[in-house]
Amino acid sequence: MIVHTPSLMLVNIAVTATLGLSLGVVASRARRDGLALWAWAMGTHTLAYILFSLRGQISDVVFVVAATGLLSATIALFTEGLREFQQRRPAYGLSWFPVVLLMVGISALMPAPQARVALSNLILLLQGLAALVLLIQKRHDTIGRGQYFEMAGFAILALVFVLRMVGALATTTDLSSITASNQIQTVTFLLATVALVLVGIGLVIMTKERADAQNLNMALHDALTGLSNRRLIVETLTQNLAQAQRSGRALTLLMIDIDFFKRVNDTFGHQSGDLALRGLADCIRGRLRAQDMAGRWGGEEFLVVLPDTDAQGAGTLAEQLRRTVEQARFEATDGRTMQFTISIGLHALQAMAAESIDDMVAAADKAMYQAKQNGRNRVESL
Repeated sequence: MIVHTPSLMLVNIAVTATLGLSLGVVASRARRDGLALWAWAMGTHTLAYILFSLRGQISDVVFVVAATGLLSATIALFTEGLREFQQRRPAYGLSWFPVVLLMVGISALMPAPQARVALSNLILLLQGLAALVLLIQKRHDTIGRGQYFEMAGFAILALVFVLRMVGALATTTDLSSITASNQIQTVTFLLATVALVLVGIGLVIMTKERADAQNLNMALHDALTGLSNRRLIVETLTQNLAQAQRSGRALTLLMIDIDFFKRVNDTFGHQSGDLALRGLADCIRGRLRAQDMAGRWGGEEFLVVLPDTDAQGAGTLAEQLRRTVEQARFEATDGRTMQFTISIGLHALQAMAAESIDDMVAAADKAMYQAKQNGRNRVESL
């Protein structure tokens, strides 16, 4: 079945204009999440198809060079938006060189329409494949499934460019007249519209999935230190405690508190006190294994969960951490050097004991206060 090509073009214009306006409304250059560039890409694509639809009403040179160049610019904008979304460095030269090459090449091939169509689709194909490679390279670092809509969209666009390139070189079908109605036009225009819808949906889903992940991260981590917050610690400790009680494996908690923290705040100011908390968090992070978890329990108190670690192993770690903090120097907001110590309470799950989370935390907390009473800057176990 051969479909009226100008009607397909009108549908394509309506789809990309709607997607471009929708992305543009929610885009913000301040966020640098790619949406603004993707909105411009959709707008550029819309303008290209508007120019295509005006064939016969404007100069053929302007029609061919400008419209095809805008299609190439569409992929360049998509690619740069993808780089921005993936937090890569911009590669303007790599993205925009094909646009210039395409416009120069088709200008030189104006007397040879079939060669012109083949060259333009070859360059567009290479641009599309480059964007697809970027998606595949970062697939493990990109959250969610929206990226697969993008991959499918760009894969279909690559197929479109291959079909048009082969059609120009291996058939007698005239593809130089973009508004002509034939089988290749019907198939490629339909596929292009499907691809653009997939790409548009993928962009929205990818952005939403990242925002959801960022919101979840904020909900589960302490904003000041970047460590887990109390909610995440309790969830993790619940799982670790259940596993330890089922399997008989070791589980130990460390409750850590900065000694004389009020004195730090009074001497250096509350902003410097925040720096002290961040510095301690960094010291704790530097001593933990991948399976361990540390979090801010409240105020200047930190809780460390050590699965598969007995009291002896946890005691060694706690002592190393205590010495690290004692020897550390932290810079205050005014440039002065801050020093402080920590007291650590240790509690290991007793074999076959029916302890709850509250029991374990209370025991570690009690051991920490015992360290305070015994002179501070020490480790006590209970």
